[in-house]
Amino acid sequence: MNMQGTKPSAWRAAIGIGALCTAFGCAGGPLGARPIPRPSVVRPSAGSAADNVNRLTRLRAERQSQKTDSDYVLGKGDLISVKAYDMEDLNQRVRVEADGTVRLPLLNTVMVGGRTLGQVEEDLTRRLADFMYDPHVSVFVEEYRSQQVAVMGSVQHPGMVSHTGRNATVIETISEAGGFTPDAGSLIYFTPAESHAAVDAALAAVTNDGGPIAGPAPIVLDMNEMDEETKRAFFTMPVREGDVIRVLAGGDFYASGWIKKPGAYPLKSGLTLRGAVASAQGFAFPADRADVRIYSPGPNGETLMRKVDFARIDSLQAPDVFIHDGDVIEAGTSYVKLPMWAAYEFVNTLVHVGYKVAP
Repeated sequence: MNMQGTKPSAWRAAIGIGALCTAFGCAGGPLGARPIPRPSVVRPSAGSAADNVNRLTRLRAERQSQKTDSDYVLGKGDLISVKAYDMEDLNQRVRVEADGTVRLPLLNTVMVGGRTLGQVEEDLTRRLADFMYDPHVSVFVEEYRSQQVAVMGSVQHPGMVSHTGRNATVIETISEAGGFTPDAGSLIYFTPAESHAAVDAALAAVTNDGGPIAGPAPIVLDMNEMDEETKRAFFTMPVREGDVIRVLAGGDFYASGWIKKPGAYPLKSGLTLRGAVASAQGFAFPADRADVRIYSPGPNGETLMRKVDFARIDSLQAPDVFIHDGDVIEAGTSYVKLPMWAAYEFVNTLVHVGYKVAP
């Protein structure tokens, strides 16, 4: 091979590549990384977190105020015990039928579904007054079979969970569904029975497993962003018939810019920026560790951006930040390091090109 005829071409190619690297960056940086698609994920904005916590606080207070069994609303499958003073024939243990009725001696068919124990006692007392003077009737629940809660999403056994206790909690309900799956994320959508059409929403959740359920606006809770007191308040809150608990999967996050291995990565619950950067094999040399930007899907198709000083986080001078589903982590450029990196790439490319054209 004629070295004299090939060397100028090799030098020109190397110089051209080096110039491009110096001006714009080469593979492994912003030019080398393929564009990361912005996912169509919508998670609650930071401004809505306080609203969700306030809704949770009010709901918990309302439910805790219902301290007696007389507040309990009867439903299909409940086993009740009816006791009437001086009326032994009426003393029965009966289960509520699918249509919400029970059959009792003398009184025949009585509608009890959808009524509280107190309302049923009043109704039975009024009816029994046709047969005796000054009747006294007490109604107790022996099995709370009607308390069905829909638990959907990233749990081991999604579906309807039935409780036999009066005040089963959120964490007990999730445990009955087998607990969280390994891909569970930090977001939980909770639609309380007090919301309008909550029972219909619970039934719809059984067949609709693609995204948040339609119907009443759920209370959106991010376990990563909540303090321990709020978490305890949520998980120990009593559930009610018609509640819907939906645990969202962790999803994915995306790394781009001056990252050694840009691309999409699965999001594990509790993942922080340090862990996310480590998953992408760290920063490339020209990265500005003080200029890391996190782009997050916001409401109404908006994209929210926050700038993070990773150098301070890495040196424990600033708290780490949690990564959410759909976040895009982009490492900026250090214009101090870039010329040194470009010079290295230039020499490295020159050596490789010269080696390839050598005889």
